Amino acid sequence: MKRLVSMVLIFTLLFTVFSGITHAVEVSSIYTKTEIEELVRTKLNIDKEINLDYANLFTRDLQEKKFWSLQFQGENERIHVAISADTGEITNYHNWDATNYEGAITIMAEDAKKTAVKFIQTLEPQKYKETEEVTAKAPSFIIYDMARSAYEGDNYHFLFVRKLGEEFFPNNYFRVQVSGVNGKVTGYEMRWDEATYANKKSLITETKARQVFESEERLALKYVALYKNNKGEVTKPTLTPVYVYNPKESDKIHAVEGRLLKQEELYTGGQFYGPRSYGADQMATKETMNYDGGEVIPEEGILSKEKVEKAVLETLARELDITGLQVQNSHYSNYYHRMKGKFWNIYWYDEESGKSLNTTVDGEKGNIITASYSKEPREVKPYERDGLELNSLKKDMMDGKVPMEVYEEEVGNVKNTDKSQLPLLDEEKVRKEVEERIKTMFPHVKGGEVKFKRQPQMTTEAIVYFTSPRYIEGIPYEENYINVTYQYNTGEILELNYRWNDVEIQTPTKIVEKNMIEKKFYDTVGFEKYLIQLRNQEAFNSRRLDIPMKELIPVYSIKDFYFHYIDAGNGKFLDYNGEEYVEENLSIHEFKDIQSSPYKKEILLMDKMGILKEDTLYFQPDGTLLRKDALKWIVEMGWRGRFYYLNKGYGYKNDEKQPYFKDLDKDDPYYIYVEAAIENKILEKGDGYFQPEETITKIESTQWLLNAMGQKELAQFTEIFQVPYTDKGDIPKEDRGYVALAKYYNIFADKNSEGAFQPDKVFTRGEFVSILYHLLKN
Repeated sequence: MKRLVSMVLIFTLLFTVFSGITHAVEVSSIYTKTEIEELVRTKLNIDKEINLDYANLFTRDLQEKKFWSLQFQGENERIHVAISADTGEITNYHNWDATNYEGAITIMAEDAKKTAVKFIQTLEPQKYKETEEVTAKAPSFIIYDMARSAYEGDNYHFLFVRKLGEEFFPNNYFRVQVSGVNGKVTGYEMRWDEATYANKKSLITETKARQVFESEERLALKYVALYKNNKGEVTKPTLTPVYVYNPKESDKIHAVEGRLLKQEELYTGGQFYGPRSYGADQMATKETMNYDGGEVIPEEGILSKEKVEKAVLETLARELDITGLQVQNSHYSNYYHRMKGKFWNIYWYDEESGKSLNTTVDGEKGNIITASYSKEPREVKPYERDGLELNSLKKDMMDGKVPMEVYEEEVGNVKNTDKSQLPLLDEEKVRKEVEERIKTMFPHVKGGEVKFKRQPQMTTEAIVYFTSPRYIEGIPYEENYINVTYQYNTGEILELNYRWNDVEIQTPTKIVEKNMIEKKFYDTVGFEKYLIQLRNQEAFNSRRLDIPMKELIPVYSIKDFYFHYIDAGNGKFLDYNGEEYVEENLSIHEFKDIQSSPYKKEILLMDKMGILKEDTLYFQPDGTLLRKDALKWIVEMGWRGRFYYLNKGYGYKNDEKQPYFKDLDKDDPYYIYVEAAIENKILEKGDGYFQPEETITKIESTQWLLNAMGQKELAQFTEIFQVPYTDKGDIPKEDRGYVALAKYYNIFADKNSEGAFQPDKVFTRGEFVSILYHLLKN
């Protein structure tokens, strides 16, 4: 027995020893929590007094990435850091500190840039050498992004994009954000991959790339209800024919092979490449049904709810199974989808079968405007959707939206389906059957107004899905449509989505030919070349990894564009509202005529804060101050909450109002400032003339400023004020309160000095901007 106990003790001891040895020799393949905290504190110089809130480890196995997410918390600041758990490279940094944003901007752009560059070089000196700061020569979508960040904020934004073989690689970059208030780095992002570009193969020309684009139709002629032509209350929308750009696949041309790349070939890594497509959005919304359906006639001349119910069911029963449907609720309204009229909305449901029907009906004519019908659907597999193809499911799986096992199961289901069990599909015959059933229910739908197209489905049943927008004179209008899910072995409609309403057509005298529109489009938008990553298909097929190829490829693509439509009648580019598109100036500029001005710094900093709103390269700092500019800058300061706050105008804007002044109409770009000034009691209407091009005196600009600061009422008590200036005799009694308050608030930086006020003085533009800046700063 003793021997047995001894052996057990010896075995236990040896196991413990060897177990300890085994643990001792284990080495982590990543930085541990303790190591990563110390590394981050060292790299970013984070004081020990700032506590670590948490450190969480994340892995993205399909991308072969591991990273730590850390948050530090101090008394007045919070720091978040993302750092690679393998390499110790900091990929993301954010610093939240109230002092980063409070007060006026004091840091000049060139000083902020030096801070940004130093920050990058401290962390990644070698990688920085491969980058170039974004300029107008960078790919257009980068310029747009930077221009959007450049103005009207307290931070400066800098972007350094990687270049290989003289070509930009937009997917790798450094992005740094520097506070304009205190000069601290408030944000940093690095995106970097192991990538090479040989640049040894001959590339196709831009002309050849354009030919590839032009070989396929990308511009579609459609009818849209432009807001410009449908303002206010309309009984039926007015439609305008326009051309809309629709991209094909990735819209990237392989610059070596000269072919269009498929979307699934690209490795985006969560990044967005290139042009946006502005098709006409579906804007149909269903009315909220909050009211119980009583037997009522809501207005004289309106069909009763019962008559509408009966008419709808009689119409749809011709081809739909409506047995068992019971009215659940109804809603009467004078508006539907931006149209004014008299509309019933009625909802039916059958609890036993799951059938449902939702309709909108013209309350005067009884016409069905919308109908959404669904019979109890067949058993739907997980992740199955109308129009879903295996390629789409594959993309969802690779993006992490669908588990891999679900994708493989669905692939197996489709492959193993016994197609012989399904009746043969004669698509043309079935299409005609569907068209006849639609005509039976909706005889007003004319021949040629519907062109059904079969949509792909991942299904193992005898079901087809047809869709069609409404065609008017051969041109599609996508806000009217008929979509049908049809079981072709039984001849039954399982789902119907219908929308059809009266419209007015704005017919141009002539439709511009598509080839002319295409030429203008490509001539205007233009092309650009840059590097992208392709997905490593071998890694995906063998190990299901979503990683990029190391070798980059050059591509051609069209440049970014920001108009929405092209008018089919005159070829003009239109914005979303239907107005002629005015191209934005996206270049990051500096005024060319302020280098020698004593007010250069103040002008640049006020411009950075988004107050000056000058879109010219010449500021004219020595020019005399005009009334329109003084008022604009005073209002802009208030709109941005700088020193005082002014209502932005959402409550008082009214298109029906007459212009406030006879010499300034509503189309004038300065009108919005005059309107805001009157509504915020900065100025009065007076004799009906604003005189925008006249100079403004010091006393009047003082009045406007103090009124904006909410001191107008106090300034009226002139008897309580003394004028603390040597030329008080030149100051009218009614202005004494303003002058005294100007001294009190130190508006003109003369609080501790004696001298003349000079009420009739006219400032230069630069001088007045300097006054506003120091008022804000101090």
